[in-house]
Amino acid sequence: MGNFFIILLLIVTSTLAEQYRLCTPESISNSDIASLTKGNSQISCVPVTDSADCAIKINENKADFGIFNAEELLLAYQFYPDSLLPIIQLKHEDKINEEFEFRTVAVVPDSINSNEGLAALKDGGLCHPGFSESQIWNDYILKFFEKKVHKNQCNRYLSVSENDAYNIRHFFGKACRPGNWVNDPSYDSELKKKYPELCALCNNQKECKYDNNLNHGHMGALDCLTSNRGRVAYVAYHYVQQYFKIDHNNPAPNATPTGYQFLCPNGALQPLTVSNPCAWIQQPWSAIVTRKDNANLMITNLKNWLQAPLQQTETWTIALGDILQRDGKIVYLHEQPTLKSYLVKGREVDLNERPCGHDIRWCTVNEPERIKCQWVAKEALLLGIQPRILCELKNSTFDCLLNISKSEADIMTIDSNYGYLARRIYNLTTVLYTETERQKNSVVVAIVRNDVLSVKNFQELKNKRVCFPDYGGIAWVSFINTLRINKIIEDTNDYPRAIAELLVGACTPGINDTDHSDVTNSYTIEILCASCPLEGSNDTCSAHISNQYYGDNGALKCLAGPGDIAIIESKNVEEFVRERVIYPGDFRVLCKNGSLAGYSGFDVDDDCALSVTIDSEIVGRKYDLSDFQNNDTTDALLKIEDWLGYRPYSRRAIRIYESFKGYHDLLFKDSTVGLESIDSNLKSIVAYKELFQFMDSEHSSVCSIVSNFILIFVSATITLTSYYS
Repeated sequence: MGNFFIILLLIVTSTLAEQYRLCTPESISNSDIASLTKGNSQISCVPVTDSADCAIKINENKADFGIFNAEELLLAYQFYPDSLLPIIQLKHEDKINEEFEFRTVAVVPDSINSNEGLAALKDGGLCHPGFSESQIWNDYILKFFEKKVHKNQCNRYLSVSENDAYNIRHFFGKACRPGNWVNDPSYDSELKKKYPELCALCNNQKECKYDNNLNHGHMGALDCLTSNRGRVAYVAYHYVQQYFKIDHNNPAPNATPTGYQFLCPNGALQPLTVSNPCAWIQQPWSAIVTRKDNANLMITNLKNWLQAPLQQTETWTIALGDILQRDGKIVYLHEQPTLKSYLVKGREVDLNERPCGHDIRWCTVNEPERIKCQWVAKEALLLGIQPRILCELKNSTFDCLLNISKSEADIMTIDSNYGYLARRIYNLTTVLYTETERQKNSVVVAIVRNDVLSVKNFQELKNKRVCFPDYGGIAWVSFINTLRINKIIEDTNDYPRAIAELLVGACTPGINDTDHSDVTNSYTIEILCASCPLEGSNDTCSAHISNQYYGDNGALKCLAGPGDIAIIESKNVEEFVRERVIYPGDFRVLCKNGSLAGYSGFDVDDDCALSVTIDSEIVGRKYDLSDFQNNDTTDALLKIEDWLGYRPYSRRAIRIYESFKGYHDLLFKDSTVGLESIDSNLKSIVAYKELFQFMDSEHSSVCSIVSNFILIFVSATITLTSYYS
C-alpha cells in the first residue's frame, strides 16, 4: 500500500511539473482560456492585471511566461534587469524582415551640408507630428528629438510645459506642434497664446494644427517640410517611405526622391534611399518573456508545441499559438539576448537624467502602496511625464496630511471621509477630483430604528442622541449641511458647538483625538461624547477599533443602544449586511427633506440620501492659481491618467486604478474611473464641493489655530494602525 501512494505521488508531481504558467490578462477571453487548458494541456493560466503584475509574478516564480510590448519591457527592466529574458520576438506579419517595430527619423533639405550638423537647425523651424491620443507615441518619444537637439535646459521659474515651449522657441524659432501640449485645456490655451511661434508653421495657426492630419500628423509634418515652412520634420520612418514613395523591395526606375535627406543624431547626413537609415529611436518588437533560469526549457517547449506537425496538434496548442501570435508572428532569436541588450539597440534604458521641475512627493501610507507608487513613478518617467515623482512612506493618512501641510510631501489621494479634516485641520485643498464608478459613490444616510422611530423628522432632533461614525467624516459634514438647509441650526464659525447645543448627547469618535480634531471646548466635547462607551483603556470617544461605536457599523451599534439616530455611509455596512451581522429590515432612512422612507432598509434614491458624492480626491497644499508648481502637478497627474488610466484602445504597462500584488485601493481607490479638474461639473463632484461651502464662514478662525495644532500633533502618538501593517 505504501508503494502505491509513493507511485501516486510521483505521478501527481510529474503532472504538476509539466504545467507551465502563462500570464493571462483580461484581453484573453474565458473561451480562449478554456481552449488553452483542454485535454492534456501543459499550460495553466495565471490571471494578471497588467504587464507589471505579470513581470512580478514571473520574477517571484508564480508564472513562467508572458507577452510584453517594448514599453512594458522597458518598465520590467527597471525592476528586474537580470532575472527576466526575452526569448521570442513577435513581429507584424507585413514587417517580418524589419529589425524594429518603428523608427523615428529627422528629415531635412539637401541644402544642409555635413559641416553644419545639428547647428543647421537653429532658427530653422520644427515640423512636429503633434500630440494625439490616437497614436502610440508617448511624450518621451515625441519630445526626444527636440530635447536632444536643443540640449534641454531647465528654468526653475517656469512650469515644465512652458520650459519645453521656451526651449523650442529659443532654438528652432518657429514650429508647428499640434495637439494638446498639456491636458488642462485652459492652461494649454494660455501656453499657445504666450508662444504663438510654435503654431506659426501650421496651416491652421489659430487652432495650431495641420490641414493634413493623416497618419497622426506625420504627413502634415512632411508637408510642412516640403512646403519650406520648416527646416526639419521629426516623423516615423515608414511614413517617410509612404510620402516619398520609397520601396526597397520594388524600386521604381527614375523614382529616386531628391531634395531631402536624413539627419543623424551625430550630425551626419544620409540619403533617403538608404535601406537602414540612422534613427533617433528604434522601437524593439514585442517579445515573449520568461525567467532567466527557465529560458532554455521554455524555448524548447514552445518550439515543440508550436512547430509540431498538424496531425500531432491538440486544441490547447492551437489555442496557445493563436494567443501568443495576436501581437505578431513568432520569430525565434538567433542569439539569446539579455533584457538590456535587447532594448538598448534602439532605446535608452537607464534614464539617469533628472527631468525638469520640482519633484512631486507622493505620500503613501503602507509598504504595498509605496511599491506601487515606485512602479507608477518609473513608468511615468519612461513615458516622458515630468516632473519626477518620488514616493514617501508614512504611517497613516493623518501622518501624510500633516507632512503635506508642512511641505514635507506634496500630494496624496484621500477618502472623501477625510475631506473636511484635510481642509479644516491641515489647510489643504483639492488638486484633482477623482470620478467614482456611479454605483460606488459615497452615499450618506440618516438611519432610525424601525421599531421605535424615535426621530420622525429633523425638527425632532432637539435633545436627542446622534451616533456618528467619526468626527469630521463625510457623515458629519453631510449631517451639518442637512441641518443648515433645513434651518435646524444657523450658519456659524463653530458647528461642533451648535450641534452640541441641539442635542442631549452623541457619540462622535475622534472629536477629542489630537490627530484629527481641533475642538477644545470642554462642553462641546462632553455632549458629543456623552453616548460613547467606556473603552478597555478607560478612554472614551476615540476614533479607534477599541471603541465599539467607532465607524459605520459602530454607529449602528450605538443606535441599537443609547442612540436615537445614526448618520452612516451606507456602502461601508454592505459587508456586514452580506454576513448577516446587520439586518436592513431593522432600520429605516430619514430622508434629507425630513420625511421617513416608505420602506425599511438602507437602499434609497439620491433625493433621499443626505449626500451622494465621489468617494475620494487628490489633495495638496494651497497654491496661487498661477503657481507653476501647481500646473506641473496637475498636468503630470492628468498625463498619468491619460496613459495609465482607462484609455480606449491602449495597453497599459501598469493600471493605476486597479489592484496591485493582490492589494486594493493603493494610490487610488479601485472605484476610481478618472480624474477631473477643480472646475468639473460632474453631479457627484459638484455635490461634494457643495458640502464644504459652509466652511468658508469658519475658515478665518481655523487658520489661527492650525500652527498650534501642528505643534501639538507632532508630539502625539498616532493611534490609527495602518490597514496593511
